Amino acid sequence: MPPVDNPSLEAQSFDPFHLGTVEQDDDRSSIGMDPRTFWISSAVAMAALLDHPADASAAVAGAPNAVPSALAAFGHYFSILGMVACVTTERLTIQPGMSQKDEEFMNVVDVAFGALGVLTAYTGYLRVVSYDKGWEFYSHEPIFWLKIVFLGVFGASSFFNTTTLLKRAFARQGTGTFEPIGEALANRMIQICNAELTALAIIPLTATFMARGIGYSADIPWEAGAALSALVFGGLSFKYIKEALQFEDTAPVAVAVAPSVEKED
Repeated sequence: MPPVDNPSLEAQSFDPFHLGTVEQDDDRSSIGMDPRTFWISSAVAMAALLDHPADASAAVAGAPNAVPSALAAFGHYFSILGMVACVTTERLTIQPGMSQKDEEFMNVVDVAFGALGVLTAYTGYLRVVSYDKGWEFYSHEPIFWLKIVFLGVFGASSFFNTTTLLKRAFARQGTGTFEPIGEALANRMIQICNAELTALAIIPLTATFMARGIGYSADIPWEAGAALSALVFGGLSFKYIKEALQFEDTAPVAVAVAPSVEKED
């Protein structure tokens, strides 16, 4: 079917730069584009490419630290997930009258928890000081210091279970006997685990607000946030360690021991 010339359809088509116009009788271009239209289109394209030079320069400037920053972020997230796994394992293992084998397993989990805590603190320090938005931003962000306070509460509360396990391990080595955990101590250790898991659920929420600069003010002195964080961590650490050392357990649950069978001559 031969093409039908329809001026109304041509008028309705959206082609502000006349890129689809074919000049069959004009030898100026093989595709029929007016040179003026070509230069206008080129100018628009260049303007779009150069619209955000600051963003492009920032991306290029951050390229040398991209790999270390990514590794620090991975280590930070990995260690946090590892701590969640450790606390959850402790929460499910602790019970009145648990066996010596379970308690020794708890010691291993607690050591792993401590190592992951150190990794979390180290990678977090790197991200605050060397990567991401930098110390100048975080030091004036109140939610950042709120996050540090929650971390202090979380870390200090964990000292109760750690101190308890160490105290019982030293007593077991000194006396050569194993006394199962009573109901009162088991319940208290479970409460600590529940508090730790709650803190681990709240801390990421503060991190999301912090990263978006909510509440940021350059007038906030970082010394105030650091002093409050140190006071909370130091005070609660002393409280929980003292409580663990002085805790008086209820009568331990009796553990049945299979009697030894003597061989007859």
